[in-house]
Amino acid sequence: MAKKKKRSSNQNKPSGSQFKPGTLIEGDLDLSQSSISELPKKFQVTGSLDLSGTAIKRLPKDLSVGADLDLTQSGIERLPDNLSIPGNLVLLGTGLTGLPRGLTVGGSLDLRASGILKLGKGLRVEGDLDLSGTMVRCLTGGWYVGGDLYLNASWLEEFPEDFELGGGLDLSATAVARLPKKVRLNSWLNLVGTAVTKLPQRLLVADWLDLRGTGIQKIPGKLKVGGNLYLSGSAVDGLPKGLDVAGRIEM
Repeated sequence: MAKKKKRSSNQNKPSGSQFKPGTLIEGDLDLSQSSISELPKKFQVTGSLDLSGTAIKRLPKDLSVGADLDLTQSGIERLPDNLSIPGNLVLLGTGLTGLPRGLTVGGSLDLRASGILKLGKGLRVEGDLDLSGTMVRCLTGGWYVGGDLYLNASWLEEFPEDFELGGGLDLSATAVARLPKKVRLNSWLNLVGTAVTKLPQRLLVADWLDLRGTGIQKIPGKLKVGGNLYLSGSAVDGLPKGLDVAGRIEM
């Protein structure tokens, strides 16, 4: 008679007391939903580290992770300064209210449904940054996002002048009423349902631009759009001479 395989359970997952300072884990480590509440100093994981659903509140300042770090719905309250994550950093559904100085993420940073209120100085995200549905009201300048930036349905009221963004920008369903004078989007721009009533004179959007449901009445003559321009449901009633749209215009 074949032996029954043991089912994996949280009881089989290690607790923090089982790890000693300087522990090195080769490959991925899954501690999700475990009883772990802290990690020792100089803790190293060469692959991804999953701490989702744990009660862990802080991370050691010398933590080393070789790929992704998942803290979804964990008890995390603070991240160490100058934390560097080569892969994705997931903080979905956490109570974290701020990011540390010098945070670097080689992949994407997911802060959806978190308690985040502000970004830390020197933030650098090579992939996407998702702040949709958060209580962020303003973004201080000096940050870099290499991918798309999602701020839809957030509490954002003002967008900074000083920023670096490599991808698209989603400001839909926010209270943002003005864009920076000098803004150039390397991809798409979504302004659906925002309070924006005027576009910068020399706005350049490399991909599509969505202005549906806005109070914008006048389109700048020097506007350049690399994709489609969506205007249905907006206050725009005419198009200027010299408008440069590579795709179709939907009114």
